[in-house]
Amino acid sequence: MKHRPANRYRTPAPGAASTPRRRLSPAEVDAHLLSEARGRGQLALYFLALFLAAIAVRSAWLMIVPDERLEERSRDQFQSAVEMRGKRGALLDRNDRVLAYTVSLPTLYANPARITKMLAPDDDGKIALTSGQLAERIAAISAATGRTEAWIRDRLADRNAQGNQLQEVRIAASLDPATAKKLVTGLPRDAVWLEEEPVRMYPGKELAAPLVGFTDGKDDGASGLEKVLQQELAGDTYRILQARDRKGRTIEAGVDEARLRRGGRSVRLTLDAAIQRSAEDALAEAVALSKPESAMAVVMDVRTGAVLAMASLPSGNPNDGAARATQEFFKNRPAMDQIEPGSVVKPFVAAAALEEGLVTPEMIIDCELGAWSIGGRTIRDDHPKGAISVTDVIKYSSNIGTAKIGFLLGPVKMFEYLKAFGFGRTSGLGLPGEVGGAMRTAANVRTIELATTSFGQGMTSSPMQLASAIATLANGGVRMQPMLVDAVLDRDGAVEAQREPRVERRVVSEETARVINLMMETVIEEGGTGTRAAVKGYKVAGKTGTAQKVEHGIYSPTKRIGSFVGFLPADRPEIAVVVSIDTPTQGSKYGGIVAAPVFAQIGAFTMRYLGIQPDPPTAPAAVAAEGETAPVALPAEPLPPVDPEDALLARTTVALAPLELLTDREGRWILPDLHGRSLRDALTGLAPAGLDVQVAGYGRVVEQAPAPGTAVPPGSPVRIRLN
Repeated sequence: MKHRPANRYRTPAPGAASTPRRRLSPAEVDAHLLSEARGRGQLALYFLALFLAAIAVRSAWLMIVPDERLEERSRDQFQSAVEMRGKRGALLDRNDRVLAYTVSLPTLYANPARITKMLAPDDDGKIALTSGQLAERIAAISAATGRTEAWIRDRLADRNAQGNQLQEVRIAASLDPATAKKLVTGLPRDAVWLEEEPVRMYPGKELAAPLVGFTDGKDDGASGLEKVLQQELAGDTYRILQARDRKGRTIEAGVDEARLRRGGRSVRLTLDAAIQRSAEDALAEAVALSKPESAMAVVMDVRTGAVLAMASLPSGNPNDGAARATQEFFKNRPAMDQIEPGSVVKPFVAAAALEEGLVTPEMIIDCELGAWSIGGRTIRDDHPKGAISVTDVIKYSSNIGTAKIGFLLGPVKMFEYLKAFGFGRTSGLGLPGEVGGAMRTAANVRTIELATTSFGQGMTSSPMQLASAIATLANGGVRMQPMLVDAVLDRDGAVEAQREPRVERRVVSEETARVINLMMETVIEEGGTGTRAAVKGYKVAGKTGTAQKVEHGIYSPTKRIGSFVGFLPADRPEIAVVVSIDTPTQGSKYGGIVAAPVFAQIGAFTMRYLGIQPDPPTAPAAVAAEGETAPVALPAEPLPPVDPEDALLARTTVALAPLELLTDREGRWILPDLHGRSLRDALTGLAPAGLDVQVAGYGRVVEQAPAPGTAVPPGSPVRIRLN
């Protein structure tokens, strides 16, 4: 028996409680189903209408009522905020010669994705750019930019992390405008284009490069004065909205960027480009002769504290990106290098003792014939002397004599005066990496350390500190605050802020400074250690220094730093000059030989350049007329009484000029005259040359071979006979 589906519309079974219903016909069933379907359709239409109404309301809402999120998304898609900056101000020397300035030069950009589309046929089968045309354009770009063709092709093939071709790549910057324009001629603006970008230029190239520094890719100061003066030099920054079409192409808005951009202010420095060039040229000659690790020089106006030159070698050209990557080329050594100053500190110790009334220029000090034991250590002099005056202690650069002056002064006063002269603290110029130097304190100094500090060992300073200190003595004992900025100029070139010289303090009296300056004049005289610093026509006051270099916490047996500090004209000071030659590897290492000639060269040029008149020639002695008596010149002041014991010591000391070794251009040693020298004096004088000295006899030198003035290579035998 077949199962039949239940009929929803059949009549109820007999006996049911409800009223019997008749059986519906098929037509009635169809009509009922159609009615239900029609009802469902109407319900669906109702919901659809409701949905469409909601969409219409939402669309109207979006169109009428602002939505910040959607506006931001739209801006991101069709607009971009572009940061603009005014032109960076210039750096000028004190005579308004340009040291650094900014120009706008074209930078070449390309759209690799667009170029790829141009190489493919379009809907009409046409090719906008053939591979041959692309090769020609790449060759032209290579010739104009210096980039290799392979590099340019690789750049155009770069892809992002998702593997898609880039839409903007930077090909080359700082292009010649005329040449750059030819590179984009004939190509769509969205394929290859130019953008004007700021480029910092340094017309002097290596001139003062470590001091001036350079800028980064955003035209912000990255080193040197460019970094220090960032606030003054940087132009105003502003942002504009730049519109793009749906393909990402820039839509020119006609904004007058030149009107909107406010440039930075220019800064006039105290630096003088001519004196700076002279200092660098003089250092270059010293570097060529002695092959040092580095060389430094500072020139300062003694009356104002203005830095006229701050030179450092090696250096690099800041216009060259490869050179900027070499950090050593842009290390401003006069401010950043901490070196042991050595004997150049001696005048400051003597000045302190003189100011305190502890010594006089004529006071006799026993220099122990060049060797003095103290605290288990022996202090030695390169130029051994017996009993000599304080003036001669400076002239012959006696470590022992200066140490004894230091003991008279005591630790408290010594460090107090050294700090007043500017040691142990930064100069105040605010240069990047500027050092203050290291110096012991009176509370923790030992006896031997007090002695070594008095002649510049066991402390460190920078050439900048030395320049400021020696300028203090030249300025009558008044220390001026060092300065590098002369004025800040507004955007029209008018002076906005003038920097005035500032007195920091008086360190010693004018009389003390005058006496010390006279002592330093003897250093340049015959027999002094700095005769090579003499400048024809001008009196020079100065001091030599030769310091052992510290390596890995100990003193190197071979490496030295030769220095010379001084000023001229000595009787009417104008400039102070400091020269330091770090680790000369050829010829002499003594400051009086490697650094003093650099001082003389800088000093001679600067005197002529500044128009400083030479000293008047010395008047000839008066000649008495016949029958008259010629006047007798009397000393301005009576000579002080001499203690008999001191006089005896002075008579037993042979007064010979200290030995100094010279080299010729081939690096050979020129033998000095040893006649009359003691054995110790001869051996000490020849020690730096590394010669094989063969000795015969006792007493003083009466013969030598080879003869004085002979040039011999290092290690050569030298025979001396004493009697």
